[in-house]
Amino acid sequence: MQMLLRNLIGCAGLSVVAACWAPPEDPRYLTDAQGRALILHGLNVSNTAKYDPDRVPWVAQDDIERMSRDWGFNFARYLVSWDGLEPTKGVIDEAYLDRIATRLDWFAAAGIFVVIDMHQDLYGAVDSDGRSIGGNGHPAWSFQTDGLPFRWSPITWAFGYLEPAVTHAFDEFWDHDGNPDLQDHYCAAWSAVAARFRDHPTVLGYDLMNEPYAGSILSGAMVGDVERFDAGPYKAFLERCIAAIRAVDADGWIFYEPRAWGPNLGYPSRIGRIDDPREGEDRLAYFPHYYSAWAEATSSYNPDTDPSLDLWAEARKLEIDEQRAPLLIGEWGGPTSIQNWQRYLGDVARMADRMTSGWAYWEYGLGGWSPIDENGNEKDPVNVLVRAYPQRIAGRPRLVDYDAETRVLRLVFDEKPGVAGPTEIYVPARRHFPTGFDVWVSDPAGTWSSHWDAAREVLSLWTDPASPHHEVAITPRG
Repeated sequence: MQMLLRNLIGCAGLSVVAACWAPPEDPRYLTDAQGRALILHGLNVSNTAKYDPDRVPWVAQDDIERMSRDWGFNFARYLVSWDGLEPTKGVIDEAYLDRIATRLDWFAAAGIFVVIDMHQDLYGAVDSDGRSIGGNGHPAWSFQTDGLPFRWSPITWAFGYLEPAVTHAFDEFWDHDGNPDLQDHYCAAWSAVAARFRDHPTVLGYDLMNEPYAGSILSGAMVGDVERFDAGPYKAFLERCIAAIRAVDADGWIFYEPRAWGPNLGYPSRIGRIDDPREGEDRLAYFPHYYSAWAEATSSYNPDTDPSLDLWAEARKLEIDEQRAPLLIGEWGGPTSIQNWQRYLGDVARMADRMTSGWAYWEYGLGGWSPIDENGNEKDPVNVLVRAYPQRIAGRPRLVDYDAETRVLRLVFDEKPGVAGPTEIYVPARRHFPTGFDVWVSDPAGTWSSHWDAAREVLSLWTDPASPHHEVAITPRG
């Protein structure tokens, strides 16, 4: 595995870069109805939806309330699947949409934004011949393998993508010219989701496909003609899905991911700029994942020898400058069995604060990487994931940086015409500031004010509209 990782660095044609966790030159952010920039922290909900017969996660309403009440999370990436939406070709399962709606109502009651994620791994669970593959997501009627072999890799489940059956299924899916039926039905399923939930108050938008795989273009290696896939059949697929959603929902944010093999580990994507056909400003968001293959392969994290975080930040910065879209992390995480795991999670979270406008940690389950154990009790990662952060910024953000060691949050933003409402900052006082905290604002004395909501642990801050530039610091008292 270590030899493979070295080869991947060489294949990517990149050298290790120094850490530079700064936002792109002109960062973009999702915005709320008052024009405030949204910063989103939360969880994927959840892995169990992949295999549940009803394709819904295990969580109850109390779990969702806990995410907001105890941890200050305002975001969830909610897993749905095409095989749940369209188990029979051409027939949308309205009962499945009803089950999703019930859970979206729970998120709305907790004040949590949701991005609906069309999830897949290894294409699907069963191929069109009825053979069990063990993945999830795409319906059996769409899983065209031509009887090619599949076997589980002894290294990791992800190498199942390299098996001929899965590779062939993706080749068939991406070949819209030769086999348009698959993508047309997929996009129609998205249209049904958007038509049902476009007016739901908690639905922020739609994540078009989890971790797309390029098929035979990358089969057998992580190299290949990535531009041929990214800027070719994959970009065309994204544009078809966007058009299908825009036909029924002009305002929802549409999230898109790069292919997983490569960019997840810090290497480039070549999708390029995508236009949003809606009137007005684009509402597209870039939603890559981040995982360190180095840390997982060696069961250890050393920031001096693991290049993936810096590679990821540098690659994403270049892509966002071209794509002109907000950047968020759709998945990240890791097991506590990794040596130095606290530093690993902390470094990723701090990079995300400075580089992106939010993240969804993988995932809210019972055990594993989850912040809770099999009995629902908090695990140690909670204290890393729960951090001070601005949830809504009444202006144009320039810097968000939380130092977990000193417990100092720095926020820098510019005044922006047309934005209403206060800046709202989540401060986990009960957990990380037991003796209280102080607020410093660069605006002239007497021109700004604040209000502390102790129940929600949210500081509302009204800054001076006559000041073009605002700097804020939250520091522990005592």
